Amino acid sequence: MRIQPLPIFQTLIAHCGVVLAGVLALFLSVPGQLRAEIIIVPHQAGYTLDINRTNLDSQVSDANGALVYTWGETCDGWTVEQRFLLNIVQRNGNAVQLIAVSSTWEAKDGSRLRFNIKRERNGETVEKIRGEAHLNAADESGYAEFELPKPARIKLPKSTVFPTMHTLRLMRRATNGVKTDRQFVFDGSELEEASPVSAFILPPKMPKKPNPILKPPLGPYETRSINLAFFAPTGSAPEPEFEMSIALQDNGIAPSLLLDYGDYAVQGTLVRLKELDKPDC
Repeated sequence: MRIQPLPIFQTLIAHCGVVLAGVLALFLSVPGQLRAEIIIVPHQAGYTLDINRTNLDSQVSDANGALVYTWGETCDGWTVEQRFLLNIVQRNGNAVQLIAVSSTWEAKDGSRLRFNIKRERNGETVEKIRGEAHLNAADESGYAEFELPKPARIKLPKSTVFPTMHTLRLMRRATNGVKTDRQFVFDGSELEEASPVSAFILPPKMPKKPNPILKPPLGPYETRSINLAFFAPTGSAPEPEFEMSIALQDNGIAPSLLLDYGDYAVQGTLVRLKELDKPDC
């Protein structure tokens, strides 16, 4: 557990900001064998966030907040906008409000990513990240160029993927009955190279109590529970820095999610849903 407020905040937002957007990202057109014949619905989803559990030794006694996730489509790429708010109450009585606003654009062929992230703590901006990344189609190596928080150029190793392509491959494996996956993902959420992300995918099933927000034609449908573990970029740490579980329909809509920070976890529940228009290309 990172006790200091700022490192806690960085861990929270780095992994459930742009990464969540990537996991929920939708897919319609990818090259070769990765082409997925699944119809996905561009949408805006609103979630409430509430404490799910807290360990006895945790410095956090309570947490609540909200997440608004908007996925859009352009003729040549996917856009994701997200606003994440979390109110944390520590056992010593201190309260911290964390806000992250992010926007990304990813080319449909997975070769280019633009990212822009702003993080606030108790109403004050603590970090801005902005840049662009490129991948080589031959071996998926490349580079990321940051404008903020400082000018920097970082190499991306072979087999790196951006968030939407990560989701494409996860869902392709899921439809083929594959239960596990591990990829190097770069999302721009930190000034660092791609990080290993492991996934465990459960078979789809109908929820016993469907979310009442899901009404035809958006649902309710069968959901797949996808459990994700995010590791440090070097891959040297045996334990993940952060874990997340998502109940995901095959149309890309997630009725619920669980953000696990080790000594406490936060439950996200879908409370608002709106279908978005597709572009006329």
